Amino acid sequence: MWRTVGLWLLVTASVQAESPWFLENRNYFDPLMADPRAAQIQILFPALADSPPFAQNPGRGLVWDISVGHEFPIVGWASRGDADDLGVQSGAVGVGLWFPISFHMIEDLNRDASAPILDTDYRFSGQLKLQYGLTWGWAKTHRAHVGLRFQAGHESTHIGDEFSIEAIEKYPSSFIRVNVSYQYYDLAAAFEPNFGRLNQHRLKLRGGAIWLWQPDQGWWSETAVLYPLGEVIARSRRNYEPYVGAEFLYRLKDKNGGSSPYGIIISVDIRDRTIYQYQTAPLTHDEPTEISVNSMIGLRQDRTTKGRFGKISPTYYLRYYHGVNPNGQFRSESHFTEFGFGVLLGF
Repeated sequence: MWRTVGLWLLVTASVQAESPWFLENRNYFDPLMADPRAAQIQILFPALADSPPFAQNPGRGLVWDISVGHEFPIVGWASRGDADDLGVQSGAVGVGLWFPISFHMIEDLNRDASAPILDTDYRFSGQLKLQYGLTWGWAKTHRAHVGLRFQAGHESTHIGDEFSIEAIEKYPSSFIRVNVSYQYYDLAAAFEPNFGRLNQHRLKLRGGAIWLWQPDQGWWSETAVLYPLGEVIARSRRNYEPYVGAEFLYRLKDKNGGSSPYGIIISVDIRDRTIYQYQTAPLTHDEPTEISVNSMIGLRQDRTTKGRFGKISPTYYLRYYHGVNPNGQFRSESHFTEFGFGVLLGF
């Protein structure tokens, strides 16, 4: 870990700070639309999802799935002039510090009369990003980049009180309430080439992994569960989750044959996720895993002027997710499916 931090410091120190910036966003390693817990604003509604464990009325039902967050830029440098919406110039290096903060909520709308909140997740972190503009042939002409991202953060998850009360009443001998809360590192690399005469078509390829800051504690920071009081469960053993992702934006043409502000976007995130195991006896081997795929296709509109709520660029999309339930302590559920229509609000 300290070698990684040292590498970042070395790179930062080597950058000639010809173009420093403060509290201004730069397009270094922007999150993919399909990243399931990225710090961005997404509203998925209407959506159909499988019921979580211990539901009052099991089966697929209507949900409201919301993510609210933003990667707040703090300070950074570029070694050769300023960057634009494609990132740094060819041959230039850009380094920056961001603070991503996000909140996620999923609500059951029709399986239970009270429409309970099923789960809420909170994330915050510090994030270092580096981007380099490639200089060889085609990559130089089309402004291709490579990048690195290092993130150290905290995630805390909580299932809803209404859901918990009903689960305690219906499943008193088997339901437990676990406070999934952990500190993590996230290290990833990116390759981002552009295509087309005006570099208007953009591809983002990603690969990385998250691993636990405190692997001796596992994915939950405390072994004593919130219900039943006094019950103790064994810590988890597997302490990392690798992932890959890809996103392609195909910009449409305007009536004059130029680049339109509208584009078709396809985004996919694939993770080897841990299936949580809640038991009192210590685990003798790592938990099982399941390949979990979040796929999205939509229409993006890049706005250049400010509206009533500022400069907001929306993306309207269809989403299909299958794999480990990504919501809080429900990550003990495999073969979970959710699909629906949503909108992402880009700033």
